[in-house]
Amino acid sequence: MAKFQRKTREEREKEIKQAALDIFIEKGYRNTTMEDIIAETTLSKGGVYRYFSSPKEIMIAIMRDGNEVDNRFFRQVSVKVNSKEDICRILADKSLDKVLSTSPQKKLYLMFIYEILYDKKLENIFLGFEKQTFIQLEKLFGDKISFFQDKDQEKNILFMSRLINAMLLVHALFSDKQVFESNKDYIHKIFYDFYNEYL
Repeated sequence: MAKFQRKTREEREKEIKQAALDIFIEKGYRNTTMEDIIAETTLSKGGVYRYFSSPKEIMIAIMRDGNEVDNRFFRQVSVKVNSKEDICRILADKSLDKVLSTSPQKKLYLMFIYEILYDKKLENIFLGFEKQTFIQLEKLFGDKISFFQDKDQEKNILFMSRLINAMLLVHALFSDKQVFESNKDYIHKIFYDFYNEYL
């Protein structure tokens, strides 16, 4: 454990989440204990437990942060949007970037998705994040494009979300990323055409 340093609440939470992310990536979510996480911070055991009670709680907090990063991105680019084509391009770009990402956060996201098989609370949390993003997109771009005009449209958006997650998983599973890289223009076109047709 490193020497004690005086930090703000936000800095301590950030340190705990970063330590947890590092351990999750190294050992996997299921093999990570609170003791592992505590050992990677400058905080005492009580200090860490003051913020989080379990690896699951920390994982959810990291996922919440990631969802907020995505939502912040959409807020920032919304000022540059002038047409439906702009929106479809931005959504296609973001979808492709998400699939091709090799960031540690993507690995943790996939662990989070996997745990839905065993923990329905996590499924509800995921669905909440997903809905929050859809609502934000509607608020930002609803004057140019409608995300929830009818039930079929909502089903189409959920289908695309699930398809992106499936592609994320396959991209992460195999060491040969060239299959996706060499077809990224085609994948982008699939996303763009879908958004253009169904939104």
